[in-house]
Amino acid sequence: MNPDLIAQQKQSAAALGLRVVKTRHDFHNSLTHILGFSEMLLEETQERGRDHLRPDLDLIHRTAGLLMQQISDKLDAPKIKAGHINLSSLERQICKHATEIETATAAVLAKTDDLADDVFKSDLSRIAGAAQRILELASTSLASLSDSIASETTFFRATTNPLTALLPASDTEVAINTIKEGAILVVDDLEENRELLSRRLSRLGYSVRTMDDGQAALDSLLANPPDLVLLDILMPGLDGLEVLRRLKSNPAIQHIPVIMLSSADQIDTVVRCITLGADDFLPKPFNATLLMARIESSLSKKRLRDQEAAFLKRLQTEQEISERLLLNILPKPIAERLKQGETIIADNFPEVTVLFSDFVGFTKLSSAIPPKVLVGRLNEIFSTFDELCDQHGLEKIKMIGDAFMAVAGLPTPRGDHAEAAANMALSMQREVDRFNALNTDHFRMRIGLNTGPVVAGVIGTKKFAYDLWGDTVNLASRMEAHAPANGILVTAATYERLRGAYTFKPGRVIRVKGKGEVLTYLLLCKSPFSSA
Repeated sequence: MNPDLIAQQKQSAAALGLRVVKTRHDFHNSLTHILGFSEMLLEETQERGRDHLRPDLDLIHRTAGLLMQQISDKLDAPKIKAGHINLSSLERQICKHATEIETATAAVLAKTDDLADDVFKSDLSRIAGAAQRILELASTSLASLSDSIASETTFFRATTNPLTALLPASDTEVAINTIKEGAILVVDDLEENRELLSRRLSRLGYSVRTMDDGQAALDSLLANPPDLVLLDILMPGLDGLEVLRRLKSNPAIQHIPVIMLSSADQIDTVVRCITLGADDFLPKPFNATLLMARIESSLSKKRLRDQEAAFLKRLQTEQEISERLLLNILPKPIAERLKQGETIIADNFPEVTVLFSDFVGFTKLSSAIPPKVLVGRLNEIFSTFDELCDQHGLEKIKMIGDAFMAVAGLPTPRGDHAEAAANMALSMQREVDRFNALNTDHFRMRIGLNTGPVVAGVIGTKKFAYDLWGDTVNLASRMEAHAPANGILVTAATYERLRGAYTFKPGRVIRVKGKGEVLTYLLLCKSPFSSA
């Protein structure tokens, strides 16, 4: 190789090394300021009881430390020279983190408007200024370094091996042509600004539409919400700040991120924008690289919020499904107690009325009807019984084959439990008669009622069941077993609570194991003279 060319390359490498050292030094100076002042502010917040400021200050300090580590590691001449460092990627990362520091600083300032502490605010302003210097360094010094590396690499390729021009594009070049995802609305009253932003963003693959008026932008946001809004502050009519205020106060569109654009870059303007809900702020004339970094940062946050919203919606749907399934198994008050952490649920109820029913000769009837038809008809009947339980205020306990069990007076006690159970039984009779008339079937039902104390509770750990226990339940079951076809047989305990309001026919004395002889009555109908 030509000695002059070798000397030229060495000289170029030395110059590059000096520029890298100088750039890293400038970054370190600004980051040292941020780390130092944020540490002092964190100490003051602890000493003076300003704990509400700690999250943002912690973010500033943590992000500055991360930036210091990245710059120390990646801004290294040999690594850059060897092609191990993507300066464009580093520039975007630095801009993203510096913007986060700037935004967090503005948030702290917004929370200290009424704070009479000029030193505290002055330190915050120094942090904001250092973050701004980092952004400027990223968009100038790093960009210049990147251009120098590109020029030197092109020169080196041209003088060593012309065949390298046939190699595939570098990662950086591929990244530039990568299609971006996101619909962006640009709102600016100047046509030149809209055209510039639209063309630049469209070249990067974003879907862009523009508006020159604040009110028109709000109408467009409601009709067709974008993923991001670039909003100018100074506009005739409805200015950007008012558009921002209305946007963030509307629940339908307040989730859309907004980057404010303005030629006014004073800290109070930034603070006002952040206070109103802006996600970021960019002064005009804006740096293209910085703008792209902030756009992608805002879109990334929105994607995360959208994913979170979708996850929460799915979770809510699944919770609603679980809730419905649980309420199909357990009474609502019992389900609520289980959800609150009770593991053993068992309650004594001094007086309830238990109802049992089944169909006479069901086994013989089922053999004469096709299975699908039989199940369909039972489903129709029992679904009607479920509706009657809701109508009369009974709690369905279970179904076993053609048997149906319900109870009045629990899990929420009620004084008229006997009347509710009687009305339920009479309604069940009418529904079976109606069903037989419509289907030319001959279902004959018998019902038993008994009133007394019970124990109720939840059994099972994987498959829950709410059930009743006690002599009252056993006697109600015996009433159903001894009831005549199409009849309602009740015990004396139930009769005593219903007589006068209902019409009865004396039944017969039956012998019950463990109870001896039990007097029963046949419930016929509600008394025409009753006001119940």
